Amino acid sequence: MNRLWIMVSACIFAFVLVGCAASATQEKPAEVIFSESVTPEANVPEKRLQEVYWKLIGVEGKAVIEDPHAREAYIILRLEGHRLQGFGGCNILLGSYELNEASSHVKFSRVASTMMACPRLRDESAFLKALEKVESYSIEEGVLLLQKEGKTVATFEAVYQP
Repeated sequence: MNRLWIMVSACIFAFVLVGCAASATQEKPAEVIFSESVTPEANVPEKRLQEVYWKLIGVEGKAVIEDPHAREAYIILRLEGHRLQGFGGCNILLGSYELNEASSHVKFSRVASTMMACPRLRDESAFLKALEKVESYSIEEGVLLLQKEGKTVATFEAVYQP
């Protein structure tokens, strides 16, 4: 019986050891890819609004506190079909937008999200309400300000351009 127990323990130890070694070698390339391809402001033209990953950093004058264990809130304004896509902190965001670059006007419409509950739902709700208010925008040094009547309702940082 002891001999069987030793053999089973050795097999379990070997599987755990191999599993840990495999996951350790798989994680390093992902980190290298991430750090090389997604660097803040690395490839983002200064005044480009569309096709840029805009990370949410503030809503209604309050800074967004990052949670290292949660996904960050962001938006991307897609050229094709003038579609908004993003993540609000809990749920996936979808919608559309109208853009007039000459006058720096932008208006979001039909913004919807999935319906998952999470601890950050209140923050996400404030974010969605801010998007509904937006009338104009400005971009300075990789920072996007979404505004209504000259007042900033949401602030984003350019993180990545595909």
